[in-house]
Amino acid sequence: MTKFITDQMMEEALNFLAMSSEHLAQARANRVRAEHARKRVRANLILNSLEKSVVLREADAETDQRYAEAVDAECEMIRLDEYYRAERNRCDAIIEAWRSEQANARAGSKFQ
Repeated sequence: MTKFITDQMMEEALNFLAMSSEHLAQARANRVRAEHARKRVRANLILNSLEKSVVLREADAETDQRYAEAVDAECEMIRLDEYYRAERNRCDAIIEAWRSEQANARAGSKFQ
């Protein structure tokens, strides 16, 4: 029987899951922090805008370079957060596939 999940893949998945909790938590905290920072930048730009109407103040704020930089920073934090979540899901899938392989191997050996 050909093994789909190698021992190395299993070891790497288990190591990642064992060691990534702090990184995942930090990535989530950074994502939330960046979201609030972007909102704060936008609010400050709106408050400091010299435009008369609310719509023009918002447009002025959202076209400011500082707002664009805050959006970019937030996007990067979202990317890191999603990377860690996807990587943990990948590791979970590897472990589940390995378990299935092991169960199938045990079931197959009973019939021989």
